[in-house]
Amino acid sequence: MTSQRRPRRSSIGVVVAVVGFAAIAAGCGGDGDADAVDDVGAETTAGDQVGGTTDGAPADTAGGGASDDPAAGDEPVSAPSGFEGPLTVVVPNSPGTLSVGGTQRVMTALIGDGPNSFLGSAAQPVSVRFDSVDGGGTGEVDGTWLTTNASSLGLYVSFFDFSAPGLWEITVVAEGQDLGTALVEVVEESTVPNIGDPAPRSLTATGVTPEEIAAISTDPEPDPAFYDLTIAEAVGNGRPTVVAFATPAFCETALCGPTLGTVKSATDGREELDVVHVEPFDLELAPTGTFEPIPPMTEWGLVTEPWVFVVAADGRVAATFEGIMGQAELEAAIDRLQS
Repeated sequence: MTSQRRPRRSSIGVVVAVVGFAAIAAGCGGDGDADAVDDVGAETTAGDQVGGTTDGAPADTAGGGASDDPAAGDEPVSAPSGFEGPLTVVVPNSPGTLSVGGTQRVMTALIGDGPNSFLGSAAQPVSVRFDSVDGGGTGEVDGTWLTTNASSLGLYVSFFDFSAPGLWEITVVAEGQDLGTALVEVVEESTVPNIGDPAPRSLTATGVTPEEIAAISTDPEPDPAFYDLTIAEAVGNGRPTVVAFATPAFCETALCGPTLGTVKSATDGREELDVVHVEPFDLELAPTGTFEPIPPMTEWGLVTEPWVFVVAADGRVAATFEGIMGQAELEAAIDRLQS
């Protein structure tokens, strides 16, 4: 895929975008920011700075690395089944989107030794530990395995309330053993609409006829109802709304098609809500290899795709989903609007 004109990501957490979802993309293209990676979130070996790679034995992230005592650790500890060999912990949330003030949806991927070698499964439970580097809080929650429709690529999703901004260590734990740790920056205010924020009243394209819809959507099997309303109309009409930013034909992460399919399945038959599908790029330029974000992408603070937002009847964001999204979690978010 040719070069793309997109907002440049900050160096903090760039490894998340490049290693995480670019690995899932498997050739869908990148934004050329790989050379901007700095120490935060970068891969390391066990005993070095936090960042993620282990050699098959769980990393001693809580104890500050290997002991200097020659008598310590005489018997090597084997890694839990399914997690043997080198692995890297990656948090693919976009930089600037994990914040304080509300429960955050955190993704953690375990990448093995090889291309697209994502470790984990629904049969391999993990927990995720969160530790503020500055001592601003700690906690441990369960991780839930999610995968894409057509492959074994997947990751664990957890939900956590960060108590303070700054650097946080995110450690994946299986059978009581630390598998590895990634370092992320938590911000005071997210760059994307957070839960409870008013949804931006963006003006997006609409269409009625098949020809009109084909001009504004790359979905090979579009649902015409997804193009009836602009975002501004949908979030302002007093009805719940699901807004999906996804481009099946030009997706940078290879997740847009599956995500849009999940939106269709989760909202099928739900007459009480509206759905708006938005193509993130200018579709007149995209076929030439120039991927220019449309104004609503900027208005919503998005630099990656796909993103799905559930908006309550009062026009405020009720749930956000980046990247891999499970049908059950989207349905649960919609159901909560009725409770």
